Amino acid sequence: MARRPHSGAGVVVIGAMAAATALAAVGRTEVLAQEGATSAGVFTEEQAARGKDAYGRECAACHLEDMLGDGIAPPLIGVPFSFRWADLTLGAMFEAIRATMPQGAPASLSPQSYVDIIAYMLDANEYPTGEVELPVDDAALQQIVVDDKQ
Repeated sequence: MARRPHSGAGVVVIGAMAAATALAAVGRTEVLAQEGATSAGVFTEEQAARGKDAYGRECAACHLEDMLGDGIAPPLIGVPFSFRWADLTLGAMFEAIRATMPQGAPASLSPQSYVDIIAYMLDANEYPTGEVELPVDDAALQQIVVDDKQ
């Protein structure tokens, strides 16, 4: 069977569509990085305070009050926090924490308590506060990326 030659116009159209799709994806990533990022202030001071209380009750026995961990439980601040969570979403963080913590009783806290603890962890890592609380909604959490604070 003989091969048909490709139309130059078809190749141009397909190339233009691919370029437009790539540019749209880059643009969407930039919007998420600007509007849906932890450096944009995605939690309130009040929420972080509730999270600190919940952390003290549920997490500090292993991760310690200073969040530096006990040698078995990992630190939750500084470089270890950034290394673990950078460029991931708060939805991924929420799912990981809920599925594994507290040790011995995973998924035993309310969704609000887990989100409040995340707010406290962000606050302890010097992310800025904002005007609106971090939501409990998984779809919304999946849109918020852990980024560089600066």
